[in-house]
Amino acid sequence: MKRIAIIIVLFFGVRCTMAQMLGYREFISAVVENNQEYKAEQLNVPMSEAQLKASRSIGNPSLSVEYGNNSDWGIQMGQSLDIGVTQPITFGVVAARKQVARNEVAMASSNLEEYLLNMKAEATKGFLDAMLARDLTETARQTYEQMKRLAEGDSLRYAKGDIAELDMLQTRIEARMAKQEYIASQAEYRNALVALDKMAGNPRRGTMGVSGELRNPGKDYSRGELIRLAMDKRPDLQSARQAVTLAESQGKLTKRERMPEAELSLGVSLNSRVRNEEAPAPEFIGYTAGVSLPLPFSNANKGSIRAAQMTVQQAKLQEEAMEKQVESEIMQAYNRYLLAQKNAETYTAELIGDAETIMQGRMYAYERGETSLMEVINAQRTYNEVRRSYAEAMHECMTAWVELQQCSGSIEEIEF
Repeated sequence: MKRIAIIIVLFFGVRCTMAQMLGYREFISAVVENNQEYKAEQLNVPMSEAQLKASRSIGNPSLSVEYGNNSDWGIQMGQSLDIGVTQPITFGVVAARKQVARNEVAMASSNLEEYLLNMKAEATKGFLDAMLARDLTETARQTYEQMKRLAEGDSLRYAKGDIAELDMLQTRIEARMAKQEYIASQAEYRNALVALDKMAGNPRRGTMGVSGELRNPGKDYSRGELIRLAMDKRPDLQSARQAVTLAESQGKLTKRERMPEAELSLGVSLNSRVRNEEAPAPEFIGYTAGVSLPLPFSNANKGSIRAAQMTVQQAKLQEEAMEKQVESEIMQAYNRYLLAQKNAETYTAELIGDAETIMQGRMYAYERGETSLMEVINAQRTYNEVRRSYAEAMHECMTAWVELQQCSGSIEEIEF
């Protein structure tokens, strides 16, 4: 029974640890599904769709009821009841308003796509930052453990009289400094994990680590093909183009709204019998129908039309500026990616292996009294610098890759 209990405890302990480890696919899915800011942004689309539905409404008719009494109680001139219905008639305003609402729905969708693209890019770069912090923490941990063992060994060698006190004190100081660096790197890593949990919509998840490996993507791109892709897919560029269409439809709506609004009226009049002896009249029913048109003297002021035209012109200029900005961003991101790839190619696993071999050789020689402590410390620092530079170069390369994809308008599925 004890063995079964231990197995059960170990099983659930492993399951709990696995749940606290975070992979990229799990993370990016949680960001898309649970990020509160993205959920709030998503509401803009149904809100604009509701505005589209509201734009289809037409003006309400008016009902009027009037009662008339021509001194019927005194001289018996009769009574009347007038009932009328009036309906405003606009010429193309509802259709123009619906077109504006449709363009606003399309713009809201483009803005949502842009938000999603930027959110996924920022989340991916945050995950890369956490991976870098993890690798730097691991480097700091190994350095601390190595210096701690070296300091413990030097304490024993000093007690035996094999080394000088200064060497023993130096290794002790180096071990303490390595411990402080390890503690600081742990704090940076924990903060990076908390940031990931926040982006995933659950700050209390308690992620203990991230999985995956920083590496050189090793993918080649054509700058011209990236520019063409960005011109077709960049959501912010699509929004700029949609803004031109929206401004044009708003201009048409402005013209329609300046047109005179006609009013159609229908009425019926019920008149009672006139019993006055001097001017008697029978009971009768009268009908009326009419159309009223305002005199559009105010249309002489073309300010609103001119403003709408300038709005369209402004939107077109902003579209052209956005196209140039997209092309410039692609070229800059492409150059950064090429440079990051060259830097990443400098640091290889072979280079790290050589630096580790040198460090281990120096430590072995120092323990045998064949080399100085400073040579060991320098070899250790060189090894640390190579590992740190390798992690930073891979991080920079992958970050530049993500930014290049962001500039082109889509984030590929990344395998770590």
